[in-house]
Amino acid sequence: MLRATIFACLSSLAACGNVSSPADDTCGTDVLPNGNFDASTPPWIQEPVTPALLCGMPTIVPDSAPSAGCLGNTDGTTQTLSQTVPLPPTASSVTLTGKICISTADTAAVDHDVLQFDLLQGGAVISAIGKKTNRDGVAACEFGALELTAPVTSAPDTATFRIRSTLDANMPTTFYVDSLKLTVGCTK
Repeated sequence: MLRATIFACLSSLAACGNVSSPADDTCGTDVLPNGNFDASTPPWIQEPVTPALLCGMPTIVPDSAPSAGCLGNTDGTTQTLSQTVPLPPTASSVTLTGKICISTADTAAVDHDVLQFDLLQGGAVISAIGKKTNRDGVAACEFGALELTAPVTSAPDTATFRIRSTLDANMPTTFYVDSLKLTVGCTK
């Protein structure tokens, strides 16, 4: 009897209701909560907790007031901002868009200071979305467009979106990010 019911459902999906995964509705949409850094919830996880990794006036004029993500600025440090995001089971890629401003004293043609965007499952990187470095910056920056696309190697129900700055011991760089959107591409 059970086998006949399952066969009937498979033969006529409409008669059995919607059998698509609830997470499939995130395909093609922005899954990053609080990508403009302005809401108090959900909060961005900051490591280390101090100094604050969110800033606004007078440090920078955010793309969307009152706040932006502000990483770097201190030589020899690693700082991260992260949030949990949902992923559909058919996720195959992600596209990160938004605004970025990179202020640097380091004009060498070498990547000394790096801002990396990743998706993690536990501690493992499932998508190395991309990076920006001191070579992308200028002394007095203005917000410009950011767009990075990368494949996703696995699709857990949720993943951690991480922004990490790593600075060397000389000539600091500050990475300002705002108005971020993380769009999931899916396989059919």
